[in-house]
Amino acid sequence: MHAADQLERMNAQELREFAARLITELTDTRREVSLKQLRIDQLTHEMAILKRWKFAARSEQLHGEQRHLFDETLEADLEAIGLELTALNRSDEKVAPKEQPRRAPLPAHLPRTEVRHEPESTICACGCALKRIGEEVSEKLDYVPGVFRVERHIRGKWACTRCQTLTQAPVPAHVIDKGIPTAGLLAQVLVAKYADHQPLYRQECIFGRAGMTIARSTLAQWVGMCGVQLQPLADALRPALLAREVLHADETPVAMLSPGKGKTHRAYLWAYGTTDYDALQAVVYDFADGRSGEHARRFLEGWSGKLVCDDYSGYKALFANGVTEAGCLAHARRKFHELWANHKSEVAGEALSFFGALYDIERIARELDVDERQRLRQLKSRPIADTLHQWLILQRQRSTDGTAIAKAIDYSLGRWQALTRFVGDGALPADNNHIENRIRPIALGRSNWLFAGSLRGGKRAAAVMSLIQSAKLNGHDPYAYLKDVLERLPTHRVSRIDDLLPHRWSLTPGLKP
Repeated sequence: MHAADQLERMNAQELREFAARLITELTDTRREVSLKQLRIDQLTHEMAILKRWKFAARSEQLHGEQRHLFDETLEADLEAIGLELTALNRSDEKVAPKEQPRRAPLPAHLPRTEVRHEPESTICACGCALKRIGEEVSEKLDYVPGVFRVERHIRGKWACTRCQTLTQAPVPAHVIDKGIPTAGLLAQVLVAKYADHQPLYRQECIFGRAGMTIARSTLAQWVGMCGVQLQPLADALRPALLAREVLHADETPVAMLSPGKGKTHRAYLWAYGTTDYDALQAVVYDFADGRSGEHARRFLEGWSGKLVCDDYSGYKALFANGVTEAGCLAHARRKFHELWANHKSEVAGEALSFFGALYDIERIARELDVDERQRLRQLKSRPIADTLHQWLILQRQRSTDGTAIAKAIDYSLGRWQALTRFVGDGALPADNNHIENRIRPIALGRSNWLFAGSLRGGKRAAAVMSLIQSAKLNGHDPYAYLKDVLERLPTHRVSRIDDLLPHRWSLTPGLKP
């Protein structure tokens, strides 16, 4: 039945309902188009600013490594924004293809591995046998740790002599279409940058010594494009994390270059992770341009579990909104240890003996399940904790206000409930050391890989690091993990993206790391 006939058969009420539906659909479509155009305008504006920074006069205040890092981030940001704009414009009118510079052929001295792609069947649809009439060859640059090699992708051409049908295997999908890098090379660049703290300008030198010249601007473009492609995985890791009852949280400062100002300012990398006792092993990093508690509240929005953290005031608002605070026993112990190490304080030494007894029990508890751990703590840790509490109160009465020992005691007494919450809960760790160990590599290597130039670059780096560190927590080689994921992503169903998360991933059968 034609639409006109349908309309003629409708009564007045049906016509009103039909018109209302059309108006609603039109409104929704206009809203969607408006939001899409707003995002395009935002990205276009951001790209214009980045290009102005790139091509404007360079500040004398940026020098040496800062200049290199700044350039790297700009190139990566520009490529990432370009990829996002391409995706947004994909459903719109076709955009004139961007003219690509001619690429120099890959060096002839590099070893080559042939990868042949042939049709699944050499029988034409008409029933005749196909005849091979030629082939197409494309080359991609691969990297096996320590060795460059070239993959020669050979696609045979087959033709039917009767109906002249041409058959050829499709071009394999790659993370970077029409580019030279394989997933292995991209994985190496990402792991070197975000796990081994090697900036791109240093990787450029390393690759040069291996016989392959790859400009760091090209490396930066690859990093930017991979960051966009891997972002959905990092986004999927966050809800998996927030489904857990107990989480760790910590933060560390990172210098971020300020384009246009020629200097650096302090940004922060926040880390959230599951406990060592949890079946799910994961860590998610969140990059922010400050240390305000607003960043933690935004990341943990809707979550109301138990948070193991230090005494930073930024977390306090969370505890007022349903999150349960669990303190870090190691932080309390550390204050007494400093007094003992620096001044041989007898009071501090006695306090350390109490903390040592608690940690002796924790070394045993670590190997037990939740219920057994809780029973052990109630039986042995509780009496020690109660004795320590009474001892601290007594020593505080004997201590002069303002002294170092008084401050150490006040810290423990002021947070006593949070510090000892683990005694009555077998799912809680005694301290925050697990997440501190996840953030320590960043703290140690930050002088080598400043987040240079933009908030976008920092968030992209945080996403990649979340995947790399979570892969490590699950016993995976980060290179093998990223290589396999980057190979599978172009054809992987979005609805099954969770299958590629580090805690669910397994190497594709038949493939080698």
